[in-house]
Amino acid sequence: MSIAKNLKTPVLVAQVALAFGLAACGGDGGSSDTSSAGTAGGTPPGNTCSVASASRIAPQVLSANAGPYMVNTAKDGPALKKFASHIPKAVKSFSDQGKMDETQQLPVTFALGTNNQAELDQQISAMYQAGSPTYHQYMTPEEFRAKYAPTADQVEQVKSYLISQGVVPTSVDAGQMLVHATASVASLNSALHTEIHQYKDSKGTAYFAPAYEIQADASMPIQSVLGLQNVTKAHGHAIKKTASAGPTTGKSTTGTGPDGGYAPADLAKAYGWPTSVNGAGQTLAVFELDGFVQSDIAEYESHNGLPALVPTIKSVDNTPSTAGGGIAEVTLDIELQLAVAPGASQLLVYEGQNSEQGIIDVYQAIANDNSAKEISTSWGSSEDSISTADLQSENTVFTQMAAQGQSIFSAAGDSGAEDDGSSLSIDDPSGQPSVTAVGGTTLSVNSDESYASETTWTDGGGGVSSQWTIPSYQPASIISAASLGSTAMRNIPDVSVNADPDSGYSIFVSGGWSTWGGTSAAAPVWAGFTALVNQARVANGSGVIGLLNAALLGVGTGSSYATSFHDISDGSTNGHYPAVPGFDDATGWGTPMGQGLFNALTGGNPGTPAPPTGGAGGC
Repeated sequence: MSIAKNLKTPVLVAQVALAFGLAACGGDGGSSDTSSAGTAGGTPPGNTCSVASASRIAPQVLSANAGPYMVNTAKDGPALKKFASHIPKAVKSFSDQGKMDETQQLPVTFALGTNNQAELDQQISAMYQAGSPTYHQYMTPEEFRAKYAPTADQVEQVKSYLISQGVVPTSVDAGQMLVHATASVASLNSALHTEIHQYKDSKGTAYFAPAYEIQADASMPIQSVLGLQNVTKAHGHAIKKTASAGPTTGKSTTGTGPDGGYAPADLAKAYGWPTSVNGAGQTLAVFELDGFVQSDIAEYESHNGLPALVPTIKSVDNTPSTAGGGIAEVTLDIELQLAVAPGASQLLVYEGQNSEQGIIDVYQAIANDNSAKEISTSWGSSEDSISTADLQSENTVFTQMAAQGQSIFSAAGDSGAEDDGSSLSIDDPSGQPSVTAVGGTTLSVNSDESYASETTWTDGGGGVSSQWTIPSYQPASIISAASLGSTAMRNIPDVSVNADPDSGYSIFVSGGWSTWGGTSAAAPVWAGFTALVNQARVANGSGVIGLLNAALLGVGTGSSYATSFHDISDGSTNGHYPAVPGFDDATGWGTPMGQGLFNALTGGNPGTPAPPTGGAGGC
């Protein structure tokens, strides 16, 4: 992969996988030019940033492996590097209230970069190249840490540096990728050559964030610093069907579940899940920023005749496991994974804090554990609202997951083609190249709950990334002019499934039944289906499938496409992008034809494995 010669902003670029033709995420539009004090993104007083030959290119596109830019040589100190933007874009519209109380203590996380990046790129490329001697021979977390994570000496170097700057390290994650610390605002301002300011938005809500791009010793293997702002929050994509909602056009009947939603058996009938597997032996996981009530899950399982699997809570950063305003999101995620893969051995619920560092800590914990091979996340934010620092940190951990053979599915959003609410944009982390983005459809069934038809759900997320160049699993040959997709930037979704709340799922939450949809429902369904695939692949000696996107390209361009996917091609849109034959930015490759796609991804039906204790095969 070529090194960038032209960058819009001087940055420490993300770690990315050459296997998928990935380029690093883009900048936030900050300038390397000297700016006056008080302008977010400018240069702090007393520092002069000199960037040689830093010309400009298309907005917010960086290139992989360009390395850190040296931007300042302090008169009496080490060379400094200016990091990828740590200033959330929303801050530009906020009212600056001045410097934050410098005595206040902040918890922060120093995210470190990987070593031997070119070798890692090559190894991942071989893992996902059919015919390669190392095809689907994934790494363990221990192998990843030994070869590509910062060394123990590098971690100690960072810790010593932080201590010298008045920043107190408190812990290091198991993968040696994150150094957690605490410091006063004054120490952080000094160590990172910035000023943390207080801000207010138009509603008067208070926030804090850096007023200037941060800088640090260029010799340190630091990729980004998380916790310098509290603007970044993720939101769930679960939507409850309302009483005022009218019937979905073309939907011929309701489901058999309470409240008229689809039950697990309806889902199995409509999409034709293979009946020979049920997820036995697989460990599922959900990424969550809130809690749930176990009695809700137990009632869902009991009512639908599913095995009584009790989800295992994995608290990250000592997050209390209490159900709050996001209880419906967490409950829906768990219940729909179990609806498709009721025989799974475990379902791990990773719960963390809804903050910049909390989000990364949860994803990193999932990667470090490497217990779950099928993961869904239904929390996200508009890609254009996320700082480059956060995008880079996410990319590093998702690349590790791909290297370890973990499949992660992300809800593509519920605002149609305008994820930010006002312009063409997509959701993060769905835009991440090492993630499978799941869009939404409106499902219609016959009177016996068998499949009738589907159309694009108007509010289903999809479109073109402004941050990530097009990966190799999206060659120009699959992007038709009619789709309005891009041949230069990443397109989402990769796949879809029913997500319209008007054709939604019966969920038991907060002690009662109600019907829910949103792409929050779609992501766990795909994770559950992949558990069925992985059960069969493990049984036939193929091993787990890992990041699904390369395999989807093979199916989508192969002879089995017509028997593997419902190709939504009726011209329906998500507000901009139309559903056309083949791949598109409305529904991706389409929705699964269960048995056919299962066969394509497993090489044939492996037979009938024994069901787990306490349950029967299938849904």
